[in-house]
Amino acid sequence: MLNKNQLTKIGISEKWLEPLNNAFTKYFITDAEGGQASINEKAMFLAQTTHESNDYKRLEESFNYRPERLFQVFKKRVGTLDKAKKLCSEGAEAIANFVYGGRLGNNQDEGYKYRGRGIIQLTGKNNYKYYGEKLNIDLVESPELAKEPNTAIEIALLFWNEKECGLFAKMGDVKTVTKLINGGYNGLEDRQKRFERIVKILGE
Repeated sequence: MLNKNQLTKIGISEKWLEPLNNAFTKYFITDAEGGQASINEKAMFLAQTTHESNDYKRLEESFNYRPERLFQVFKKRVGTLDKAKKLCSEGAEAIANFVYGGRLGNNQDEGYKYRGRGIIQLTGKNNYKYYGEKLNIDLVESPELAKEPNTAIEIALLFWNEKECGLFAKMGDVKTVTKLINGGYNGLEDRQKRFERIVKILGE
């Protein structure tokens, strides 16, 4: 079980302690499994999700972009810097609806409603529907629930299991787990440092 002292050292708010411990038990990521494999999997989950969410502090995609950054992040969707400037002048909702509207199960005006939330940034109406049905929660009607601690962690662990991250996490393979979660290797160095630091904290 994680304790309050460990969570503080990792940099996560205490309000996440009980939800994390409950979910780790539910999904059989427990000390009963034994030894380093269990520590590695917990550490990997925490390293990857704290990287994705800025230590569980960034739980909702803001879309408060500068034109240059918007163009850089969504170049294929936005097309030109001039278009990025126009979108930024219209505000966060307009940006999200342009970037995510008409795909991921969203209607054209639903991109902002189903923007990224939680500790792995659940995005798109299809995903909200899928994970909502898995957890018996109406995330389509109430998408903001995806950033609540219990729900956010369960969504992340369902995703974790479906991507079969656990096997590689137990081996301490940060690179493979990063590819499974990210689709690439964005932030690999930070994820590696986080994993090594958290393994030490959990092993104390």
